[in-house]
Amino acid sequence: MELSGEQYRRVLNREAVAVTKRDQKRGGSYRVKEALDALHLAFHRSDGRDPYDGLPMNARSLFPSASGGMSSLRCPAVGHRQQSPVADFEVLSQQTRQAKGAMTGEDYLTHCQAVVDHAKQMGRV
Repeated sequence: MELSGEQYRRVLNREAVAVTKRDQKRGGSYRVKEALDALHLAFHRSDGRDPYDGLPMNARSLFPSASGGMSSLRCPAVGHRQQSPVADFEVLSQQTRQAKGAMTGEDYLTHCQAVVDHAKQMGRV
């Protein structure tokens, strides 16, 4: 993703603190340093693309001054790779994250088609 070193450090720190606090409320017992390391690996694993649909994410939308807000559907978001509150994360787009929740039927179908197309390109289907 196109982030400067300083921007990347700020994003990592902000996300690590947020997920650690949230997961501690859900019974998680890892520390912020563990979250930082796991998030760093997740960002590198993503290579700037959503792991489900393969489309690029827009890291600039993480910074309101550069994008006019954080509402971009292609904005990177952090999610757990497992259900349990452990320091094992993936970086996916807001669009994919929303697909797991509230989305219009048409938007959801469009997104699902992108996931299928990507799986075909990767030889998974």
